[in-house]
Amino acid sequence: MLHRHIGKLSALLAGWILIGVFAVGCGGGGESAVESPTPPVSPAGPVSVLAWDPPSSYMDNVTLDPYRDLGHYEVYVRQDPNFSNDDLPVALIAAVIDAPSSAGNPTAKILETEFVLENLEPYIPAGNRYFVSLKSVGIDGQKSEFMPPVTWDKI
Repeated sequence: MLHRHIGKLSALLAGWILIGVFAVGCGGGGESAVESPTPPVSPAGPVSVLAWDPPSSYMDNVTLDPYRDLGHYEVYVRQDPNFSNDDLPVALIAAVIDAPSSAGNPTAKILETEFVLENLEPYIPAGNRYFVSLKSVGIDGQKSEFMPPVTWDKI
């Protein structure tokens, strides 16, 4: 039986971009930190955003509809670029999310195409240089190959 695999990320996620570091305004002076059970919406300080284009075909070049066929993405982080199938994902990102209600259609969906890497900090070992890779996972559970790793240098 010919299994359909989600295509190689190097070809399917050609739009993979590590959008460097954006300068974000400093926090106000004199404020004290308050612990919250939920993570902040966005980290304070510089932010690294991983952005990509969703795949549009399977490895066998059959058309893939990301709204219908993609389940989620798996984010992998290592301190070297040698990813293997023994590695465990650090985060899962839904491939399709609800559109903001201001869009006027309460059932509208949009494709998720970016992720703030600093959200991974509580789940990775201490360090300054990391390598990040991604796999796309279909709703049938089949996974793509690893995308070529990108370097994430924390500032």
